[in-house]
Amino acid sequence: MPLPEHAPTRGATFTRLALLVAVLVAAFFAARAAGLFEYADMGRLAVAVRELRERPYIMPLFVAAYVLATTLALPGSVLTIAGGAIFGFPLGTLLNWLGASLGAMSAYWLARGLGLDAVQRLLGARAARLEQLAGSHGFTTVLRLRLIPVVPFNLLNFAAGLAGVRFRDYALGTVLGLLPGTAVYTYFADALLAGAEGARRDALIRLAIAGGLLVAMSFVPALLKRIGRSPGGSTSKD
Repeated sequence: MPLPEHAPTRGATFTRLALLVAVLVAAFFAARAAGLFEYADMGRLAVAVRELRERPYIMPLFVAAYVLATTLALPGSVLTIAGGAIFGFPLGTLLNWLGASLGAMSAYWLARGLGLDAVQRLLGARAARLEQLAGSHGFTTVLRLRLIPVVPFNLLNFAAGLAGVRFRDYALGTVLGLLPGTAVYTYFADALLAGAEGARRDALIRLAIAGGLLVAMSFVPALLKRIGRSPGGSTSKD
């Protein structure tokens, strides 16, 4: 696909891509220097959760932190567990889902704004094929990948923006696809933070079962589409 006449120059295009990489690398090292990755330890996270429960304005601060972390491709699983432990299942699910969804949108636009032109230049004529695939299967692809627990959340955010997936398809697939997994992880947050190994082991087993169900759910959109195309599922009029 030829680039439009108003497209930035080659140098400017790759400078923006380099800026995207620099922002993400700087965010990673800043988070590590601040000790944020240490909260992957459930013991340290449990102590932090007890302290955060007493903080004023914790709900908006939590959502803002989730959005910022997701935008900068920092791990969000710890925040999901913390959200469930701090706010409980119903409210925690809502706040986790809101933070993850808004952060995913922000990361998409960051990648699209700084990296899409560079990807199109690198791919050359093949960019048109990628854009066609992203346009025709964007929603179902994003929805399926969101339902599969092993697909890295942050990687999909940036990949969708760099591939040129339409925002409408990306947003709808994201908000729908994130909800089941978010609810599952939020529900087991207290057990994952519990000091007893038995409680954690039981929670991990149930998480594994729930993860298998989420993977199975990821095939539902394709199955429904195939049924709709089959002779028995035809909706054409006589």
